[in-house]
Amino acid sequence: MEHERSGKRNMSIDYRSLGELIRGLFFMLFGLFAIFAERLGFGQFQVSQTVLTIFGGVLIAYGIFRVYRGVKNAFFNRN
Repeated sequence: MEHERSGKRNMSIDYRSLGELIRGLFFMLFGLFAIFAERLGFGQFQVSQTVLTIFGGVLIAYGIFRVYRGVKNAFFNRN
């Protein structure tokens, strides 16, 4: 019985790590969109390109942090 519970707990940890990875990739993609959308002609924004670049950089940094946490929990945090 105890073995079944630990198996379920490990399975949820794997899904959580996968969620971290996916969210991190989405944040990085949104950051790239914020930086390059206006330059590539995908849209017009009411803020300056400097603000979009800073915002995109923050999104990319947060996405990298999310991916790092997901990889760390998926591969290096085995109990």
